[in-house]
Amino acid sequence: MKEYLDNLFELLKPRIMRFFIICSMFLAIVTLQGITDQREVNQIVFMLSMISLFSLFLKNVWVTLFVLWTVFLYSFFKFTSGSEYLSNIFFGSILYLITKKSFKRENINLFLECFLWFVFINIAYGVIQVLGYDFVFHKVVYDYSGEKEFFENMNANGFMGHQSIVGYLYASAIPVLATRGSKVAWLGAFLMFIPLVIIKTSLCFLTGVIGLMFVLYFKISRKIWIGLVVVGLIFGVVYLKKVDPLGTERFVQWHQALADYMKHPITGWGLDSYRNVTPMKDFKYMQTSRKIGGNTLIAYWDNPHNLIVSLLYEFGIFGLVLFILYMRQNILRFIPAIKDKNTLALAGFILAFVIVSMGHFPIMLARCAAFIIPLFALYEVHTSA
Repeated sequence: MKEYLDNLFELLKPRIMRFFIICSMFLAIVTLQGITDQREVNQIVFMLSMISLFSLFLKNVWVTLFVLWTVFLYSFFKFTSGSEYLSNIFFGSILYLITKKSFKRENINLFLECFLWFVFINIAYGVIQVLGYDFVFHKVVYDYSGEKEFFENMNANGFMGHQSIVGYLYASAIPVLATRGSKVAWLGAFLMFIPLVIIKTSLCFLTGVIGLMFVLYFKISRKIWIGLVVVGLIFGVVYLKKVDPLGTERFVQWHQALADYMKHPITGWGLDSYRNVTPMKDFKYMQTSRKIGGNTLIAYWDNPHNLIVSLLYEFGIFGLVLFILYMRQNILRFIPAIKDKNTLALAGFILAFVIVSMGHFPIMLARCAAFIIPLFALYEVHTSA
């Protein structure tokens, strides 16, 4: 099916592009219901047309369709919410295409090595933070009146700013380190669990274990691998019992969000709708509330912390289907590929991303998207026929 769609798309692409380019000259006669400013109408239509046209060059039918679906949703909800999502997805697509155009297989080692140096820099700065010499971040505490107070930060969050984000960085680096081949790299992969224990984020710790076992599956005998799985399960249970129990407070939130999603199963509630009030949605999801003095402070969930829930809620069923088809494509690329160090490193990174995305939201953050998107693109470069 994928090959058929790719061939059909390549056949039709020049005609579609010519159609878009010719139609763009008719911007002056376009009107949009509810928008009376003609200059604004022209700007919106021109922007969406160019994003749609650009998406045809991405050379991945599922990514192209996802960008086009994003443009449709922004238009369907009458341009009232989701402009940040639209721009970020567009910029991410540019980074994705530039990476595929700029890197060849022989350049992938360079990116992976720089990625590992980035991880090392975060670990080094985490040590500085633990020692009490953080000169970038501060710990924020609210006093009785709700005012912010700033204290010295001693949390080992590196430059990522939050324990779950730096935890994801470390967990995703484990399969990359483990594939480098040297004894130092293997030692580094195992030592990476030390900061994961210190920052106490259970999902990232389990992701690191799974990422390491994924690489070892292709490196050692099955009997030894099964033995290590048993050992890993034991350590995982001990970690969850003694260090950081796996939180379940988000389950109620996911249940409510999915129940609300069912009111709009095709389109969801629209781009960036979960954390915001929109013309179609006049509510948000309360996370916590507490009384300070005579005031009640309410904190709201700004993200479901689950990629599947996010896609359904904000992109509808088609958004989730396109993501599943894209991941299926990656699996199909992996099966016949030679299991060399870069194939395993990039596949292990993708596996770590999927697991962590079930409880966090790394792709929603620019600091993570800046290396997630290129690594996905490099996986395509490396596994292309």
